Amino acid sequence: MARWQSANIVQSTSGGRQLWQFSANGERFTFNQNKVLSLSEPLPAGAVAKDWQTLFRKKLNVAWLPADKVFLRVVHLPTSDVAEIQSMVELQLEKLSPLPVTQIVWSLYPLPKDPAKPDALQSVVVIISLRDFVEGFLGELEVSGYLADRLEVSSLDQLLVTKITDDGVWIYPGENGEPVLVAWWYAGVLQNIAMLAMPPGPERGPLLKSQMEQIAWAGELDGWLTAPPKVHLVATSAEAAFWQPILQAWAEAPIETTAPLTPTELASLNAQRVAAEGSRTNLLPAEFATRYKQIFVDGLWLRGLLTALVIYVFGVVAYFVAVGVMKYNYAKLDAYVKQLAPDYNAAVMNETQIQILKDRQELKYAALDCWKVVAENLPTTITLESLSFQHGRLEMRGTVSSDQQLDVTVFNEAMRKALTKPTDGSAPQLMFEEVSPPAINSRPPLSDWHFGATMKGADNQ
Repeated sequence: MARWQSANIVQSTSGGRQLWQFSANGERFTFNQNKVLSLSEPLPAGAVAKDWQTLFRKKLNVAWLPADKVFLRVVHLPTSDVAEIQSMVELQLEKLSPLPVTQIVWSLYPLPKDPAKPDALQSVVVIISLRDFVEGFLGELEVSGYLADRLEVSSLDQLLVTKITDDGVWIYPGENGEPVLVAWWYAGVLQNIAMLAMPPGPERGPLLKSQMEQIAWAGELDGWLTAPPKVHLVATSAEAAFWQPILQAWAEAPIETTAPLTPTELASLNAQRVAAEGSRTNLLPAEFATRYKQIFVDGLWLRGLLTALVIYVFGVVAYFVAVGVMKYNYAKLDAYVKQLAPDYNAAVMNETQIQILKDRQELKYAALDCWKVVAENLPTTITLESLSFQHGRLEMRGTVSSDQQLDVTVFNEAMRKALTKPTDGSAPQLMFEEVSPPAINSRPPLSDWHFGATMKGADNQ
């Protein structure tokens, strides 16, 4: 049960179709709703179709074969092993089937054994239907959008739920024109079961009585009918009112009447049994099951490809929309930039000119500062012949007596240690970042000298 998350039961009749929907609730199915449809109406795809979600939430689709297209038989076998039962029934099919074996589909259901009789034979209900009808029936369901996982017989569940308290015959009449299920129980064992076709109209009563008399006579010959059968009628009050007078004339004891399960209760029991017991009673041909599985897989691939295509197309459309928006924004911004270009160029030119004037002003003050420092530190013994200041670089040349060349070195050292006081009020700092050693060229009685000094921040000038 745990593997199934929901179940659908479809019943087809000459008047239309009925769909029951169930959802799993623990180890049982809970009824959700039922829908009545005409034969021409498709079944609701949202309820019965299988998509990728079915991979995680398993959905069980069950279809009921019409009761008048099914034959039921019972056999008693000396084993309870399902595989052996399958083989034994297959060997007896020609005797059990009213149709050629090559033209039928069949399944079986082993009835529960009495624990008090472990050595008793195993009673097995054999279910038979015409293959051509089954294939046509499945084709009609396919047209309606329903791919069945199981093909079942609803009357089996009505039989299984009946409480057998004594020997006798249990009669399950359907509506007018439907077949009648007749089950004979003796010694706690299902001895005979048959689905008897009954024509509509008043003659169905005498016809049922006649066929039951024939079964009773055959039972006496086989030895299992050991006493007059007690008749149990499982029918609605309206059906019971029709059948009781007919059967009472044949029965030797009062007829016991029991209400049958409602269609919804029967559908719920059927879903419960099919989900729990797997495909034991499944009449769905193997080739249909294989084809339905392939259709499901192909559908998943197709939906996956369509989804990928839709995502791709959406991505392409989104890309081109984004590109279009970006182009629009770019064109709008470019036009705005072009509009601002003259003002921007004028502003840049003004800023450059202002900066040039500021640099000139700063260089002018820097040159005066250099001149002041030179004037303050130049020894009287040294003659300064030239002084140039360009881009923060101070170059000095002059002469000195050959015997006083040491004064040039003193002057060079004084320039190296010259301080300047920043305008921001911070502590004084060296004025020159680099002062080159003096170069002296002797030519007595005088000597030529020169050296240079670079102000701090000269690279930015």
